This record gives sequence, structure tokens and C-alpha cells, in this order.
Amino acid sequence: MYYHISHVNYLAVLVATLASFMLGGWWYSASGFGRSWLAAIGKSKNELGSPAVAMSLTFVSTFFTAIILAMLINALGDPSLFRGARLGFILGVGIVATSMFSDYLFSGNSLELFLIQAGYRVVLLTIMGGIIGVWG
Repeated sequence: MYYHISHVNYLAVLVATLASFMLGGWWYSASGFGRSWLAAIGKSKNELGSPAVAMSLTFVSTFFTAIILAMLINALGDPSLFRGARLGFILGVGIVATSMFSDYLFSGNSLELFLIQAGYRVVLLTIMGGIIGVWG
């Protein structure tokens, strides 16, 4: 089934994108996995510099991801919280995390770094899928 971009609920896409930033804010904070992530990349918080450009471009790429996810959810028909979240989870584990795993195998980074970064993306896609599924 084909689903055109003009049928995307952009409010749902925007809310899903904003939710991803809220999740990322916690995930990479000191109360989340921030300390472990910094240790795994071998940097201090001060060494990261200003995140303004990275966050701006991440917003754009996450918005695009949400648009594509919305198209997939709606193309499969009968969107719902469960179906959207399930598709997000399947894509997160089956495509994103497995692709990142290949990078992990060749990069020499720690398993902890892989789990933090891939875990974030799996949870992110699951939440985004649920939000978009509810709003269809």
C-alpha cells in the first residue's frame, strides 16, 4: 500500500520529534546514561563544546525520521499506539541497532557505548511510533 507524504500528520511528527529531544535530554544527562556515555567516548562534558549546531541538525534529521516513520505506519493501515510502537521497535532493533552493531564490531568502541547509543535509538523509535500511531 502506498502512502503519500501529503497525508502525514505533521502535528504528530512534531510532537514525536519533541518527545525524542526530551528522551535524549534525559538519556544523555547525568541522571540517565550521560556519565557512562562520556566515559565510553573518552571525553569530559567540557570537551564536547557547544551543542547548538549538533542539536539543530539532529532536530532536522529526527523530524525527517518521524515523517518516514509516519508514512510507514500509515501505509501499513489501521494505525494505533501499539502498532506504531511495535513498528518503531522493530525498525529500531531490526535496522538501526543491527546497522550500528556492524559499526561497533569494526570501530573498536566499547559494548557499553553501543548499548547506550543503540538503546537510545530503539527506545526513541518505539516512542515516536507510538505517538504517531495514536494520531495516525
